[in-house]
Parts: sequence; structure tokens; C-alpha cells
Amino acid sequence: MKLAPVRRADRILMILLIAADIATIPFVFMLTWVLRTVIFAGNLPDFHHQLSLYLMVLPVVAVLWIFSFARAGLYTPKRHLGSMGELQQLLKAFVFLLVALMAASYMARMEFSRVILFMFIGISIPVTAFTRYLARKIAQVIVPVTEAPRILIVGTGEVAARVITALRRLPGKAPEIAGIVNSTATKEAMFENVEIVSSLNDIVETISSLNVDEVFFAAPELDRSRIMEIISLVENTEVHYRLVTDLFEIALGVSDVDDLAKLPIVEIGYGEPGALHRITKRFMDVSISLILLLILFPLMSVIYIMQLMKKNGSPLFSQKRVGLKGKEFTLYKFRTMKPESDEYEVAPISMNDSRVTGIGRFLRRTSLDELPQLFNILRGDMSLVGPRPEMPFIVDGYTSWQRHRLDVKPGLTGMWQIMGRKELPLHDNLGYDYYYIRNQSLMLDFTILLRTIAIIFKGRGAY
Repeated sequence: MKLAPVRRADRILMILLIAADIATIPFVFMLTWVLRTVIFAGNLPDFHHQLSLYLMVLPVVAVLWIFSFARAGLYTPKRHLGSMGELQQLLKAFVFLLVALMAASYMARMEFSRVILFMFIGISIPVTAFTRYLARKIAQVIVPVTEAPRILIVGTGEVAARVITALRRLPGKAPEIAGIVNSTATKEAMFENVEIVSSLNDIVETISSLNVDEVFFAAPELDRSRIMEIISLVENTEVHYRLVTDLFEIALGVSDVDDLAKLPIVEIGYGEPGALHRITKRFMDVSISLILLLILFPLMSVIYIMQLMKKNGSPLFSQKRVGLKGKEFTLYKFRTMKPESDEYEVAPISMNDSRVTGIGRFLRRTSLDELPQLFNILRGDMSLVGPRPEMPFIVDGYTSWQRHRLDVKPGLTGMWQIMGRKELPLHDNLGYDYYYIRNQSLMLDFTILLRTIAIIFKGRGAY
């Protein structure tokens, strides 16, 4: 039987996991209700709540459940789980769900039994573990994989050797290591009893000719720009790419991480979200931008008036930037530099830059100068989260893989913002943007927005 495409198998599994979770919620609730009101009724304090009250909020519970599980990465297929596996993720999700349910109850000013709440969470853990186990078994029947995935490993160093050893020790049918791509100049024909099939220069053709399912970049010395270029040149979109490195600062929690041989394995995704994602993202952009404009309008008015009083030119600064599909648009910011400064000069790299005005230092430090871009978002030029909007002359110098930044709308914030802001050189920001494009999700957007708020309060990397 032909090996089912990895991506199709992932989608089937994700649908079944969500379905299993949705089915679990009413089942666990009714079990909890029977235990509280019938079996243990005599051993617990009197209980006079109506069943209808709880049934009414089950849809809210379902939404918070799905959100908590998605946040914990429980809807992202993991092929190389560590020793704790899914249980650790489940516990993390249920702790978040418990806090979310208590917070929702408080904000809605509705009194619910804490006994029922804790019983619900306690029963949900083993039941969910079992139903998700069944979902995985069903997925294996629907999309059977009768052949081991073929894996190509890039690298001939210690990290690559650890990956090979760990892959061979995986339970069940071990993956087939199709070959090694040499990332350094060597004349060796074998590495760890695996054939070295090509050099880095021929990797694109090798991936196609060997019918590879996954590629492990296990060469820490390999330049990230080279990795991105390789991925962008491969036409087969069904290939999985995994990066064995801390390249994307995994500790910040913005990426899904597998654990293999005690090494962090970051998946570089597909970058092809569907229409539902685009519609939902646009709805989120418009809704949040309108809310922020209504809340912040008084502050923006004060900033505008103060700029007028300082007589440092127009309070608003406009500049041509490049957006989706290379289309130019006018970006708006509050002015922070003196009027005589050229609009396309290099941005300030320190708070002592003489071109920055007094009020401009405060605006840049707090990122308040970015607030007018909320109008750009409403117009559809930008999104809340996305790559940094760059100037035309910078885009003109992009390489082929860097031009993929133009596949999505630029953002008010992005991974470049939370990974270091102006402390990072341009080529590093491009790498983070490319990672974001390949791994787009509303959960990643939400995580970036929350971390941006924290970064702004700390004032790190803003000049």
C-alpha cells in the first residue's frame, strides 16, 4: 500500500483529536453531575443548582477547552515525543483550562460549584488521555502508514550522530534513513553506517530523487539563510522540515517543539493556511484595531497635540513600505525624528541618537509611535501580526527565499519584535519572519501579541 502523504495524515489526526475532545466534554460533565448529585450527594454539602445552568455554559467550556489544548500544542502532530509525551501537555492544558474557567465565572458573575469544577477537571484528564489514544488508533486505520517514513539528515557532526541514534531507537517501526547530506567538505562515503548521498549544493535534487518525507537539519554550523533558501527551492510541499537547534529561541514558547535524543526539534511548517484562517485573521485584525482605536483615541489625541506644540513638523510621519505581493502602501507613524532627517535614513540604534526629538525618545521607547498603524490595519495594508514592513530599496535586495516575506501582510508586531527588536541584525529578522510565514496560526499570533505587550512594558530593544 502506498504511504499516505504526511500532511493528509496530520489533518485527519487533527480533526479526530478535536472531535474526540468535543465528544469528551458532555460525557465528562454528565459523569461529573451524576457523581456529585447522586453517588456522592450524601457525603458532600447540599447542592441546589439547576442542571440547565451548567448545560447553558457548556459551549463556552468547549471553546476554552479547544483554546487551552491548542495553546499547549495538543493539535499539532508530534512524531518524536519525549518521555513525558502527551501527558505533560495535557496537564499543562488542563491547568490553563481550570484558571480560564474560574476567570470566566468571575467575570460573568455567575456562581458555579467549585466541587463540580474540580471534579470535572480531575475526571477529564484520564478520560481525555483515553479518547485521544482511541483517536490516534482510528487515524492509523483511516490513513494507514505501512511504510516507514524516509528521512534525510543534513550534517555529519555530533548532533547528527545523536539524531541517527535516537531515530533508530524509536519504538515501533523505525524510520528509514535515506541518506546523509554532507554540510562540510569531507571525502567520507559513510557516516554512522549511513551513506552520504550528496553535498549541500545538490540537496534540492536529492530530496526529490530520494522521495524523502522528512529532512532533519542537524548541522548547527549551517547558516540559517542557507536553510531557508533550500526550503524555498524545494517544490514538493509535502516534505516536513525539522531543525535541530535553538535557533528560534524555543524557551520563549512561540514554537512547537518535539524532543528527540534530548535535542529540541523545531518544525518548519508549510506556510499555506486555508481560507478560514485568512477570514478569521482579518476579523481579528479589524475587531482588535477598532477596540484599540476607541480606547486609545484620547491618548493619540494628546500625543498629536503635543507634537503640534513642539513645532517639529507634522505630527504624523508617512513613508512608503512594501506589503502583500510586493504592493507598496503608505505607512503612518507619529513623528519621532527631527524634520530635517531624511525619511529613508538608517533608523536610530541608540537612545542618544541626535536625530530623535525629546518626545520622540519616549514614543519610540514605549512603541506609542506605532499607534497610527492601526489605521493601516483597518485599511487592509497591514495585519496585527506579520513580518516587518520594509522600505522598497531594502526589498529590492531580497534573495529568492527572502521574497517569501511578501506572501503575507506585514504586521504591527511579529517574531522580530519579541525576539529582540532592533537588537537583532536584519538577516536574523528575515529568518524569524520566514519561520512565522511557514508556521502561521491564530495561536501563534495570539502568543506573539501577548509577548509583545510584555516586551513593550520592559522597553527592550526599542530605540
